[in-house]
Amino acid sequence: SALKEKPIPGLDKTTAEAFSNKDGKVKTSAHYIRVGNMNKQQFKEMMGFAIKRCEAFEKKLTPKRQQVFEILLKANKPLSAYELTDQFNKQINTPILAMSVYRILGFLESVGLVHRLKLENKFIPCSYVNDDREHQLSMFLICSSCNKASEVNDLNNSVKSLFRELKMKGFTPATSQLEISGVCFGCQQSTANTIKKKDK
Repeated sequence: SALKEKPIPGLDKTTAEAFSNKDGKVKTSAHYIRVGNMNKQQFKEMMGFAIKRCEAFEKKLTPKRQQVFEILLKANKPLSAYELTDQFNKQINTPILAMSVYRILGFLESVGLVHRLKLENKFIPCSYVNDDREHQLSMFLICSSCNKASEVNDLNNSVKSLFRELKMKGFTPATSQLEISGVCFGCQQSTANTIKKKDK
Protein backbone atom coordinates (compact mmCIF):
# COMPACT_ATOMS: atom_id res chain seq x y z
CA SER A 1 0.00 0.00 0.00
CA ALA A 2 1.15 3.53 -0.65
CA LEU A 3 2.63 5.52 2.20
CA LYS A 4 1.34 8.91 3.14
CA GLU A 5 1.90 11.48 5.81
CA LYS A 6 -0.83 12.10 8.36
CA PRO A 7 -1.17 12.66 12.11
CA ILE A 8 -1.99 9.49 14.05
CA PRO A 9 -4.80 9.93 16.60
CA GLY A 10 -3.80 8.56 20.00
CA LEU A 11 -0.08 8.30 19.24
CA ASP A 12 1.85 9.26 22.37
CA LYS A 13 4.05 12.34 22.12
CA THR A 14 7.30 10.44 22.69
CA THR A 15 6.69 8.26 19.63
CA ALA A 16 5.46 11.19 17.54
CA GLU A 17 8.49 13.35 18.29
CA ALA A 18 10.90 10.52 17.54
CA PHE A 19 9.40 9.67 14.17
CA SER A 20 7.84 12.89 12.90
CA ASN A 21 8.70 15.29 10.11
CA LYS A 22 9.30 19.01 10.62
CA ASP A 23 5.59 19.75 10.28
CA GLY A 24 4.79 17.36 13.13
CA LYS A 25 3.15 14.75 10.91
CA VAL A 26 4.12 11.10 11.23
CA LYS A 27 4.90 9.08 8.14
CA THR A 28 2.99 5.84 8.49
CA SER A 29 1.07 3.18 6.64
CA ALA A 30 -2.53 4.00 5.80
CA HIS A 31 -3.42 0.81 7.65
CA TYR A 32 -2.00 1.74 11.05
CA ILE A 33 -4.30 0.70 13.89
CA ARG A 34 -3.86 1.82 17.48
CA VAL A 35 -4.53 -1.49 19.26
CA GLY A 36 -6.46 -1.25 22.51
CA ASN A 37 -8.15 1.92 21.26
CA MET A 38 -10.08 0.75 18.20
CA ASN A 39 -13.58 1.67 17.15
CA LYS A 40 -16.00 -0.99 15.92
CA GLN A 41 -15.11 -0.47 12.26
CA GLN A 42 -11.37 -0.79 12.92
CA PHE A 43 -11.95 -3.90 15.00
CA LYS A 44 -14.04 -5.44 12.20
CA GLU A 45 -11.34 -4.59 9.63
CA MET A 46 -8.63 -6.09 11.83
CA MET A 47 -10.53 -9.36 12.25
CA GLY A 48 -11.17 -9.49 8.50
CA PHE A 49 -7.47 -9.03 7.86
CA ALA A 50 -6.62 -11.72 10.42
CA ILE A 51 -8.78 -14.23 8.57
CA LYS A 52 -7.25 -13.31 5.19
CA ARG A 53 -3.77 -13.41 6.66
CA CYS A 54 -4.31 -16.96 7.93
CA GLU A 55 -5.76 -18.01 4.58
CA ALA A 56 -2.64 -16.67 2.84
CA PHE A 57 -0.64 -19.15 4.91
CA GLU A 58 -3.24 -21.86 4.18
CA LYS A 59 -4.17 -21.85 7.86
CA LYS A 60 -7.42 -21.22 9.72
CA LEU A 61 -8.28 -18.72 12.41
CA THR A 62 -10.16 -21.20 14.61
CA PRO A 63 -12.65 -19.93 17.24
CA LYS A 64 -10.12 -20.24 20.08
CA ARG A 65 -7.39 -18.55 18.07
CA GLN A 66 -9.81 -15.75 17.25
CA GLN A 67 -10.87 -15.38 20.90
CA VAL A 68 -7.26 -15.11 22.08
CA PHE A 69 -6.50 -12.58 19.33
CA GLU A 70 -9.60 -10.54 20.24
CA ILE A 71 -8.50 -10.34 23.89
CA LEU A 72 -5.10 -9.03 22.79
CA LEU A 73 -6.71 -6.49 20.45
CA LYS A 74 -8.92 -5.12 23.21
CA ALA A 75 -6.13 -4.93 25.78
CA ASN A 76 -4.40 -1.58 26.18
CA LYS A 77 -1.05 -3.14 27.03
CA PRO A 78 1.00 -6.26 26.20
CA LEU A 79 -0.13 -9.45 27.95
CA SER A 80 1.74 -12.57 29.00
CA ALA A 81 0.42 -16.03 28.14
CA TYR A 82 -0.74 -16.48 31.73
CA GLU A 83 -2.50 -13.10 31.76
CA LEU A 84 -4.21 -14.07 28.51
CA THR A 85 -5.23 -17.43 29.96
CA ASP A 86 -6.72 -15.70 33.00
CA GLN A 87 -8.71 -13.22 30.88
CA PHE A 88 -9.82 -15.96 28.48
CA ASN A 89 -11.21 -18.07 31.34
CA LYS A 90 -13.03 -15.05 32.78
CA GLN A 91 -14.66 -14.14 29.46
CA ILE A 92 -15.23 -17.48 27.72
CA ASN A 93 -17.40 -20.29 29.08
CA THR A 94 -15.04 -23.04 27.88
CA PRO A 95 -11.82 -22.94 29.97
CA ILE A 96 -8.41 -23.09 28.33
CA LEU A 97 -4.98 -24.18 29.61
CA ALA A 98 -1.92 -21.93 29.51
CA MET A 99 -0.15 -24.48 27.29
CA SER A 100 -2.91 -24.14 24.70
CA VAL A 101 -2.61 -20.34 24.84
CA TYR A 102 1.14 -20.63 24.23
CA ARG A 103 0.47 -22.76 21.14
CA ILE A 104 -2.11 -20.26 19.87
CA LEU A 105 0.27 -17.35 20.42
CA GLY A 106 2.96 -19.25 18.54
CA PHE A 107 0.55 -19.66 15.64
CA LEU A 108 -0.50 -15.98 15.66
CA GLU A 109 3.15 -14.94 15.73
CA SER A 110 4.00 -17.28 12.82
CA VAL A 111 1.41 -15.62 10.57
CA GLY A 112 2.46 -12.09 11.58
CA LEU A 113 -0.58 -11.11 13.63
CA VAL A 114 1.21 -10.66 16.95
CA HIS A 115 4.69 -9.82 18.21
CA ARG A 116 6.45 -11.26 21.25
CA LEU A 117 8.23 -8.61 23.29
CA LYS A 118 11.34 -10.46 24.40
CA LEU A 119 12.26 -8.02 27.19
CA GLU A 120 8.88 -8.53 28.84
CA ASN A 121 8.04 -12.00 27.48
CA LYS A 122 4.63 -10.60 26.60
CA PHE A 123 2.59 -10.37 23.42
CA ILE A 124 1.10 -7.47 21.48
CA PRO A 125 -0.94 -7.38 18.25
CA CYS A 126 0.80 -6.05 15.17
CA SER A 127 -0.26 -2.41 14.78
CA TYR A 128 0.34 -2.33 11.04
CA VAL A 129 -2.35 -4.02 9.03
CA ASN A 130 -0.86 -4.83 5.66
CA ASP A 131 -1.89 -7.90 3.68
CA ASP A 132 0.27 -7.40 0.57
CA ARG A 133 3.83 -7.61 1.90
CA GLU A 134 5.90 -9.08 4.69
CA HIS A 135 6.17 -7.19 7.96
CA GLN A 136 9.07 -4.76 8.08
CA LEU A 137 11.52 -4.26 10.93
CA SER A 138 9.83 -2.69 13.95
CA MET A 139 10.72 -0.70 17.00
CA PHE A 140 8.80 -1.08 20.25
CA LEU A 141 8.76 1.65 22.90
CA ILE A 142 7.86 0.01 26.22
CA CYS A 143 6.88 2.15 29.21
CA SER A 144 8.21 0.74 32.48
CA SER A 145 5.65 2.78 34.42
CA CYS A 146 2.27 1.99 32.82
CA ASN A 147 3.49 -1.12 30.92
CA LYS A 148 2.01 0.10 27.63
CA ALA A 149 3.92 -0.46 24.41
CA SER A 150 3.92 1.45 21.12
CA GLU A 151 4.96 -0.15 17.83
CA VAL A 152 6.71 2.07 15.31
CA ASN A 153 7.24 0.63 11.85
CA ASP A 154 10.64 1.30 10.32
CA LEU A 155 9.41 3.39 7.40
CA ASN A 156 12.39 5.75 7.52
CA ASN A 157 14.80 2.76 7.68
CA SER A 158 16.31 3.87 11.01
CA VAL A 159 16.27 0.36 12.49
CA LYS A 160 17.37 -1.18 9.20
CA SER A 161 20.34 1.22 9.06
CA LEU A 162 21.28 0.32 12.64
CA PHE A 163 21.18 -3.41 11.87
CA ARG A 164 23.24 -2.85 8.71
CA GLU A 165 25.85 -0.93 10.72
CA LEU A 166 26.05 -3.74 13.26
CA LYS A 167 26.65 -6.31 10.51
CA MET A 168 29.39 -4.10 9.03
CA LYS A 169 31.10 -4.26 12.42
CA GLY A 170 30.92 -8.06 12.30
CA PHE A 171 28.02 -8.39 14.76
CA THR A 172 24.97 -10.45 13.81
CA PRO A 173 21.78 -9.50 15.75
CA ALA A 174 19.73 -12.40 17.07
CA THR A 175 16.43 -10.60 16.45
CA SER A 176 14.84 -8.46 13.73
CA GLN A 177 13.10 -6.10 16.14
CA LEU A 178 14.31 -3.37 18.47
CA GLU A 179 12.82 -2.90 21.95
CA ILE A 180 13.45 0.22 24.04
CA SER A 181 12.36 0.45 27.65
CA GLY A 182 11.69 3.86 29.17
CA VAL A 183 8.93 6.17 30.38
CA CYS A 184 6.18 7.36 28.03
CA PHE A 185 5.11 10.99 27.69
CA GLY A 186 1.84 10.39 29.55
CA CYS A 187 3.60 9.00 32.62
CA GLN A 188 6.18 11.80 32.51
CA GLN A 189 3.37 14.36 32.49
CA SER A 190 1.57 12.58 35.33
CA THR A 191 4.72 12.61 37.45
CA ALA A 192 5.36 16.28 36.68
CA ASN A 193 1.79 17.23 37.62
CA THR A 194 2.09 15.31 40.91
CA ILE A 195 5.30 17.17 41.76
CA LYS A 196 3.68 20.53 40.95
CA LYS A 197 0.74 19.76 43.27
CA LYS A 198 3.12 18.86 46.11
CA ASP A 199 5.08 22.09 45.60
CA LYS A 200 1.94 24.25 45.95
